[in-house]
Amino acid sequence: MTSITKYALIEHATFKQALDRFESTVERGLNGETLILPIFGPTRVGKSELIKTVLADNPETVIDGVRHIPILRVMSPVNPTRRSLPIAVLEALKSPRYNRSSSEELTRMVRELLKITRTKILVLDEMQHFVERGSLAATREAADWLKVLAEEMNLTLVLTGSPLANEVLLRNEQLRDRSEAVFNFRPYNWNHEGEQFEFRRALLSLTEAFTEAGWTTPDASDLDYGRRVYGACLGRFGMLVKLFKAAEHLAKGRLITEKTMARAYAEAVNTGFLEFNPFEGQPPVESLLGQGYARMLTEARLPVPKGAQKREHA
Repeated sequence: MTSITKYALIEHATFKQALDRFESTVERGLNGETLILPIFGPTRVGKSELIKTVLADNPETVIDGVRHIPILRVMSPVNPTRRSLPIAVLEALKSPRYNRSSSEELTRMVRELLKITRTKILVLDEMQHFVERGSLAATREAADWLKVLAEEMNLTLVLTGSPLANEVLLRNEQLRDRSEAVFNFRPYNWNHEGEQFEFRRALLSLTEAFTEAGWTTPDASDLDYGRRVYGACLGRFGMLVKLFKAAEHLAKGRLITEKTMARAYAEAVNTGFLEFNPFEGQPPVESLLGQGYARMLTEARLPVPKGAQKREHA
């Protein structure tokens, strides 16, 4: 197993919390409950890996020549409507036989196929598309279609996307009131003692995967090195993985140094949340890490917690 494969499987603290919520909802949905679980967070925090993990644990099967799909992942169309949404479901079912069908005909096809595949859970990904381009009326209409489909088919919905997707719930109070509490998949905050600990533990686990694969890397327990790595990804595990993938590609032999990490950051990270390369010069201080974290949350439309830019105790 390569180091890349290993560290893709690391279940850090926030991921584990999200997975527990997801799996509990799946279990209840497969037992016949109709639930709505929203999981929202910025890019590169691990939402896609979360979905892949749950899908792998509940795979499609073929029984007597019929596909059974307990959990169906549907990518939200860029402009969700009463027509584009059922088309997206049909495409996820690998049955795009819609041609010039009306929205009513498309909805009927969706109902029939979901019965045949015995689908109980729809994972609707990229939910922010509901509010990025659509009008208020179109967003509400598309959300209503989704809600009605779930009620009629006794489906559980798992809604994933960026924090902007919260607007979907605000624009449709019926959908909001039927939903479970939103799981906010937040990046780790270095200036919160407990979250800093969890981030450093995730970094240590990732580094151990490299060591077990025969690599030499900087000491993950070193606080200054931890600050540098945190500055590069600002608490987003997916960005951490991206950084190490770049370092693995750039390394000579099986040796990753801080110079390797500096180059990996320069080539692989394009956020601008920090105005410098954290692997060059002195290690970034807490206040600069907090400023970068705040900029990242603001871009993601997440509130900046009190004390994010100063040291705070759990």
